[in-house]
Amino acid sequence: MTSTFNIMRAGLNDIPELIPLYERFFAEDAIKIARPEIEANLRQMLADDRASVFVATANGSAIGLASASLTCGVEFGWAAEIEDLFVVPERRGQGLARQLIELVLEWADDSGVRQSYLVITPEAEHAQSLTALYSKFGFVRSNRVLMYRAS
Repeated sequence: MTSTFNIMRAGLNDIPELIPLYERFFAEDAIKIARPEIEANLRQMLADDRASVFVATANGSAIGLASASLTCGVEFGWAAEIEDLFVVPERRGQGLARQLIELVLEWADDSGVRQSYLVITPEAEHAQSLTALYSKFGFVRSNRVLMYRAS
């Protein structure tokens, strides 16, 4: 297997290849979300300049993705949340995740953010030790509590 791949910023025409990757990603992280919701949210992200999705391909197939979105608040000004990072298991360990993270952070920096943050599910941390990966990019654990409310 070759370790060559291409990474580009995704557009609306990439949705058919991205949806199966997102389904695998969410299943792996024990996140329950239906395909129509994935497509609707992805379509919205791809149409908004405050969000970015990158897709990695090899031999004509999508093999990885990363996404981020911008938010603004009084405490930090503009910030970016690294929303998603996924590489198909058979392509892990080839530097693809690192390149995807670098591109997302570059996009965030170019967008004028002062901080980037992310959320790691317990399932993802247990399976892949993602805190070790992200710490290589300067991310540190926060003592803040993440809470959410569905509308």
